[in-house]
Amino acid sequence: MTDASRKRAGRWTTGPPLVIGLVVLWLLLWRSVAPLTILTGVVTALLVVRIFDLPPVPHVGRFRPLAALALLGWFLGQVVIASVQVAAQAVAALSPSRRPRSGVIAVQLRTRDDLVLTLTGIVTSLIPGTVIVEVDRAESVLYLHVLRGGTPERLEQARDSALIAERRLVRAIGSPGEQEVVR
Repeated sequence: MTDASRKRAGRWTTGPPLVIGLVVLWLLLWRSVAPLTILTGVVTALLVVRIFDLPPVPHVGRFRPLAALALLGWFLGQVVIASVQVAAQAVAALSPSRRPRSGVIAVQLRTRDDLVLTLTGIVTSLIPGTVIVEVDRAESVLYLHVLRGGTPERLEQARDSALIAERRLVRAIGSPGEQEVVR
């Protein structure tokens, strides 16, 4: 077997977490766990991995389940709190005399890992009232539009929230060196 054919054959079996993640995504999109949906999800995931030569995402950390559960609990709490705040701001905006104020901030992350940068951006943008405007990958900076950022204190709270998300993500999946950086 030549190196090229070994590489082509190996592509079908590389990245089991990627294939599993794609199958889970497929099941969520179809909102079904029927055997046929699982089978078509597996076939689709394998085709995606086979057809698209995806670059590896280097990551030296390891998964820590308890820290991941703590991250999930914190995230759900933030979603509930932010949802109430955004709803209150929407109700207040119905008054012609009150206009919602927002702002854009730059958040300098402490780690340089692309996976942590991406996941921090995703977690931050899933919290209502915050949207990622731009990402500076080279400098590891997230630019956030904050809906309820009318005061410097609220902008600082949004910055702290993004840094807390980064710290919790690093605790859940980061390397020991990254964990030292965010302490």
